[in-house]
Amino acid sequence: MGKSKKEFNFSNEMILEIIRDYSNDTIYFKDTESRFLWNNRSHAAQFGVDDPRQMKGKTDADFFPKEFAQRARKEELEIMDTQIPLISNIERLEKPDGSVVWYSASKYPLLDSTGKTVGTWGISRNITAIKIVEEELYRTNEKLKRLSHVDDLTGLFNRRYFYEMIEKTASQYDRRVREAMTKNPKNTFSLISLDIDYFKRINDTYGHNKGDDVLRLVAGILTSQCRKTDMVFRIGGDEFMMLLPDTPLKGAKIQAERVRSALSSTPILLDETSEPIRLTASIGISCYADCKDVAELIHQADDRLYTSKNLGRDRTT
Repeated sequence: MGKSKKEFNFSNEMILEIIRDYSNDTIYFKDTESRFLWNNRSHAAQFGVDDPRQMKGKTDADFFPKEFAQRARKEELEIMDTQIPLISNIERLEKPDGSVVWYSASKYPLLDSTGKTVGTWGISRNITAIKIVEEELYRTNEKLKRLSHVDDLTGLFNRRYFYEMIEKTASQYDRRVREAMTKNPKNTFSLISLDIDYFKRINDTYGHNKGDDVLRLVAGILTSQCRKTDMVFRIGGDEFMMLLPDTPLKGAKIQAERVRSALSSTPILLDETSEPIRLTASIGISCYADCKDVAELIHQADDRLYTSKNLGRDRTT
């Protein structure tokens, strides 16, 4: 015959005592007035209370900020009224010292043997460490996202982001908007393509480090001449693009001339033994209203830029 197994009979009181003393999650029971009936040690330790029995008869208002306690009471009234639990609710608690604690909390209706609601009970877990990791991961991902859009040298948006944004902008000016252009010519957008004149000569004469200084200066000037809605991109080398929402061709030309004037009136000293040099740029502009798609818009702006070069540079076409 096999050995008989010893059976252990646990009373409800013994089970509650085990939960009270050893559960890492906070557990509590409340009456219909949201007064504590029973708390475990983890819950009491959260408030610096050694003996959880000392919490009996108290409410959240005795331990939490007023706003937090009022929100908890409102939740419990709804749970008692509907008998629908609140599962895995994320709670943020700002402590008096300014630190923030996060909890994943679930609350349930407390029912007697007849099914009548006699209060609520709940269990929560401190997830502050998890939230810290999540927030750090979010910040890291946002930083990586920004870096993937930004040109390292100038801080402008890069080539890849240019193509992403011009497609996105074009999608906002659909056929319905194009049809409305006859009533409002600003219902379109324009593109400025810009090259620095004789940039290779600058690199060859002063070196690539000085050439980089020129690129950064140009980036700053282009940004300073933008509206908040405009976007500036470094496509590569000394080629830049400016995306101008809600701007017809006439407005784009005004903007391009303003940029060209700002560049030529901002000389840069590249060599202490030489005079400051005056920067000029060749510019081409195009308007989406005049093009069948984004590819034609870009091609047209680039073609007009080279027309400006062929006509003697330092001009807008």
